Amino acid sequence: MGATALGSLGACALAPQPAPPLREARRLPEGAPVGRLLVIGGGEDRIDDRDILRRFLELSGGPRARVRFITGATNDPKGAELAYGTAMTQLGAQDVQFLHMAETADASKPDVLAELRQADGVFITGGDQARLMNKLWSTPAMQALHAAVRERGICLAGTSAGAAAMSRAMIAQGPAVIVPQKDVVSLDLGLNFLPQAMVDQHFSQRRRLSRLLSALALRPDLLGIGVDEDTALLVEIGRSVEVIGRSSVTIVDGTEMQSNLRQVQPRDRLELVGVNLHVLPTGQRYRHPWALRGDLQAAGAEPPAALRSVVARLLEPPPILLV
Repeated sequence: MGATALGSLGACALAPQPAPPLREARRLPEGAPVGRLLVIGGGEDRIDDRDILRRFLELSGGPRARVRFITGATNDPKGAELAYGTAMTQLGAQDVQFLHMAETADASKPDVLAELRQADGVFITGGDQARLMNKLWSTPAMQALHAAVRERGICLAGTSAGAAAMSRAMIAQGPAVIVPQKDVVSLDLGLNFLPQAMVDQHFSQRRRLSRLLSALALRPDLLGIGVDEDTALLVEIGRSVEVIGRSSVTIVDGTEMQSNLRQVQPRDRLELVGVNLHVLPTGQRYRHPWALRGDLQAAGAEPPAALRSVVARLLEPPPILLV
């Protein structure tokens, strides 16, 4: 799908709307494979400890795991291959391949689809999330990624642009404004692995809180997830969420927010009342609020009352994708 068509779809799907009534988040069917999403804020260490890449390899199955990297977001795929290939080799990975999707047609090639269908872990590199989605939106490769997470429980990681594309409504572009403003952020359609959230990356380092709030004014029905550099939010679908790396994840809940979005002009400052903000440092892990205390498959602390609905929404399974 071309950029114009994708933008049109985004404009229809992402029109400003009030937050819907709270509802119970969907659960993962009992016995279904547990897919894992590793949402990385960018700037992950690839030289020293490589903690996040090490965790990705472990979640994919260890050194013998079939690990595939999608470089469709970057304009330097060979540079990404060199950097990540070296890092993964030094971590002991034995089967690492790179899928350089230069154009949309590559997302339908049989060899690319075969690699995705056999992969134990897939990593989407950084770059430009709009460029990535122009190549992946509504393609067999996008469907293969959803099937791999849903049916085989693989680990799907995304860093920077790859993290932004994980969400349902994707922040396509927009400056790091000082205060929230109307129409400074453009939204488009992402991969929809996090159906109740939108993700912003390089969060604290690039001071993007006001940008995320500006985006949430457009979509108050979604959670805003801001992930710092060299930090990741690990979502074990239906089970638990965990923050790993060296910094924090910020969660903004606009469910009860009231704003003046419809009354002001573009670039005017926004009034946002009733916003709930949560900051989770590295090491925090919360199990699904409906999990039984003795459920070892959903290890982690019971979320505080103020976080229960947030955690439940983050753990909601992605929809079945048909293209």
